[in-house]
Amino acid sequence: GAPFLRGLVGPQNLILVDGIRFNNSTFRTGPNQYLALLDPVLLGGVEVTLGPASVQFGSDAMGGVLNLLPAGFPAAGRAGGRAGVAFASADLSAGTWADVGVRWRSLQQSAGAVIRRFGTLRAGGSVEQPLSDYRRGGWRERLSWKPAEDMELAFNYLGSRVRGAGRTDRLDEGRFRFYDNDDDLLWLDWRWRPQAVLQQLRLAASLHHTFERVDRYRCRLTEPVSRAAAVACTAGAPFDPDIFPPAPLYRERINEDRVLTPGLLLKGRISLLDARLLLDAGGEAYLDLVSSRRRDRRNDSEPAWNWTDQPRGDFSEGSRYLQAGAFTRARLLLPAGTGRELGVEAGLRLSHFRATASGVPGLGDVAYSNTGLVASAALDCRFRDRGLLWLGFAQGFRAPNLQESTVLGDTGSKFEVPNGALGPERSHTLELGGRLRLPGLEMQAAAFFSWLDDMISERELGPDEWLQLGLDPEQVGDKPVVQRVNAKSGRIWGAEGWLLLGPWRGLGLRARLAWLRGEEVRSDGSTVPARRIPPLSGSVGLRYRPAGASWFVEGFVDFAGPQHRLHPSDEADLRICEDPDDLGDSYADSGLPCPGTPGWYTINLRAAFELTPALTVDLTAGNLTDQRYRTHGSGLDAPGVDLAVAVRGRF
Repeated sequence: GAPFLRGLVGPQNLILVDGIRFNNSTFRTGPNQYLALLDPVLLGGVEVTLGPASVQFGSDAMGGVLNLLPAGFPAAGRAGGRAGVAFASADLSAGTWADVGVRWRSLQQSAGAVIRRFGTLRAGGSVEQPLSDYRRGGWRERLSWKPAEDMELAFNYLGSRVRGAGRTDRLDEGRFRFYDNDDDLLWLDWRWRPQAVLQQLRLAASLHHTFERVDRYRCRLTEPVSRAAAVACTAGAPFDPDIFPPAPLYRERINEDRVLTPGLLLKGRISLLDARLLLDAGGEAYLDLVSSRRRDRRNDSEPAWNWTDQPRGDFSEGSRYLQAGAFTRARLLLPAGTGRELGVEAGLRLSHFRATASGVPGLGDVAYSNTGLVASAALDCRFRDRGLLWLGFAQGFRAPNLQESTVLGDTGSKFEVPNGALGPERSHTLELGGRLRLPGLEMQAAAFFSWLDDMISERELGPDEWLQLGLDPEQVGDKPVVQRVNAKSGRIWGAEGWLLLGPWRGLGLRARLAWLRGEEVRSDGSTVPARRIPPLSGSVGLRYRPAGASWFVEGFVDFAGPQHRLHPSDEADLRICEDPDDLGDSYADSGLPCPGTPGWYTINLRAAFELTPALTVDLTAGNLTDQRYRTHGSGLDAPGVDLAVAVRGRF
């Protein structure tokens, strides 16, 4: 649920749904689960923009943008639908979904729903991943009206629920948690496409509701810690509020955060000079209204396990966070000789954000704001339909969110304290790339270099510092206490590419490769590796599909190299650097260097058969050699041998 785009992850990448902002100011920094809330069968596709796109989309679009497109009308005629079932062996997961639609004159309505259950994940070597089972459901609704051929008014709703999703990266310390997430996005969308000088105009009003409940448990473990004893602590959890957890559990905390975000979006495009000059302009505003609460209970209270409401949750009750901006972008096409066309593009955005939070521990009432400009420029040359070369410069920025500036508490791998003086981070990226398309050959390659200013990083506080904030040593435990700060600067550079060959006599080859490197420059001038930079990774596959056939079969290898370059926070992260000989401690705690994440590869097969025009069967056999491996930075080992089947039908 946390894609890495150009070496960045979490809120450094922007998630959109049909162009509507999905990110909000409470999203956790680093890998998070929010993208995984939306089930793929409710979507019609995903548009991925690599590199900074803040001129067009605003804050958070530093590594890239994921735009999730809603599913289209599910039937070819006036009425119909689609449905399916799926099963996978690695986690014994099962799911079913359906989508139906009906048309009547200028009205069109469609609705769909999906429900899935995921069991305990079996990693390579038949190693079970504790608390990896959970449930997920989702649904969508779309009602549209076309008063004219070039105009549409549509109401859209996309909802999801996740229940009982566990997190166990600190399980060997006697800490584990469960997540429940609700997500509801509604938007009213008016679009006009006159295809004249004014080519298109869009006005959308949205309302995004999110709710997250985190149920945290503490368990007393005896040294030396065994994995079996740690897993035994989780038996029966999560518990109903009126049920007393058994020993050795001794503490439970429930945090509940709710965010309501009204938003407004306006965009338009003007075409001049016979469509050789395109002018895009628009603006948007989103306001996060935050409610937060927390309650605790312990086995040694009087009476035992009595719930106590705390004065503050993860965030201050009534916190607000406003993001607003306006942009303009122009693209001019110029002839550059026979079969060539030159494109020149430039854009500019004015952005503003403002946050308020009352009673922040150690800071009092917090209010901060920032207004700034970002720009982009690009030059490209197209060679008929055979190739493209481009050179671009783009700026990105990310305003510090409430999670980074005002949160106080355990956020997973660390204990965070607020910093009301945190400022935005910015990136400046230069990119060079090209694409070639010939009969039987298509390929693309790009290289980039990003300079980052005022990077939002972490500073670990000593006990003398965090005790002054009134923190409870038992509450902190042995977790590092960190504060988000603006580092001096950073650099991320890399290259990526893909290749398609064929098909020749039904055979086609595909390959993909990406390489990244990053550094953080600290305030004293020293450099350390950037955090969670993915290693060299790629995929190679060979597909066979005879001419005119309604089936295909494919073998492919996914792989990643080792990652030894670690940020100091990576070295303290048990997901990356837990000492297997001293569970619950990192290699650094044991006075040893962390070896990092080993490289890995998987051998996989995939096939699809169209049994009838209305019925398709998809088969996948993943990780055939049952390799035990972990994606760098992940909290779980990846699936072992995984046999999956999906049956899809139309009616």
